[in-house]
Amino acid sequence: MKKMIQTIREKKAFYTILLLLGLIMFSCVYLDSVKVTQIYDGEEVAWAKAGDIATFTLKGHIECHEDHNGVKFVVGFLAPKSWKVSQNAKVTYKNDLAEDPNQEKTMSLIPETSLPKNGGGRTWVEALTQEYGVGPNVLDDMEWVVFWTDDSWDIVNNANPNYTIYIRTNVGEQNMKATLGFFVNHTDDGFSNGGDHKKVKFSDECFEVVDGKGLTIDYCNDHYNKVQPLASLQDDFVTFSFNGAVNLDNALSKSGEVYLKAIAVTDAGNRYTVNEKSGKTQLTKENAFSDTYSITIWPSDFFSVNDDEHIVSVDYWFTNKNETIVISKTDDDALLGEENPEEMAPFYFEFLCE
Repeated sequence: MKKMIQTIREKKAFYTILLLLGLIMFSCVYLDSVKVTQIYDGEEVAWAKAGDIATFTLKGHIECHEDHNGVKFVVGFLAPKSWKVSQNAKVTYKNDLAEDPNQEKTMSLIPETSLPKNGGGRTWVEALTQEYGVGPNVLDDMEWVVFWTDDSWDIVNNANPNYTIYIRTNVGEQNMKATLGFFVNHTDDGFSNGGDHKKVKFSDECFEVVDGKGLTIDYCNDHYNKVQPLASLQDDFVTFSFNGAVNLDNALSKSGEVYLKAIAVTDAGNRYTVNEKSGKTQLTKENAFSDTYSITIWPSDFFSVNDDEHIVSVDYWFTNKNETIVISKTDDDALLGEENPEEMAPFYFEFLCE
């Protein structure tokens, strides 16, 4: 009996030591808030005008229960590729460890050769992309860009510094709306498996770019239509897709046949219509379990455009073989609770100028 009591006491002592070690080694990085709103005419709005510099603000704190020496703080930013964040962004930060806590200090792009300590040989961008993808966005034309502090910091046990990070970047010229992503970590952890040292947060609201070029590209919501790549020239191969999964009750998916009806508009003002129902215009189901149908075309050849003309835009619809079923932008707007007064309004795709 005495031996059993002694064994129990030894086990309790062992687990107590483990618990104490866990507390000693336990350091947490917190991402307390993310602010994507901008100020226009004294009003706080979740959008920016095309071509403007937008500022995104992160606030957080660190609860340190062990000494960390020579640490660089890391921030990752998920944004549309067209913003070219790696070229355009200026990232700064403030923290309580600095002699002047109100001074904004600089951050720089992490070189691809500087791999995260626990990233398994991946770069920071690869690790973020594999772990979080494009977050809740429905289009994959987005990218993670990762920065670290130019200064290294020593953080001692029981220090609880606050930090603020500012990401200032040009939002490009294209009308769009997207859910932005933010990630924080530090080099002494370097993308470990746990969530104590790293945090990720996606904006609660969909951030929009307005007063720019073309119709709004919507990264936030599923639509009947999808075009890849988003930025195309008329001599690129372009894929048009019908996504029936956004509404499983749609009659077009149930018909099992989807065709593209399209009109190309050129810089000469001419309109080229393709409305035949053949292998040329039929979309192929991606797989047996999918409700997505796609067709890839070479626009100049598909529309038989004259050599001296360039395609500016394409109006298009999805139909069944005898056109008793037509899915249009009007139907797509209805999915999002929006009214479109135009009956069977076409989907629209605009080509870039060469």
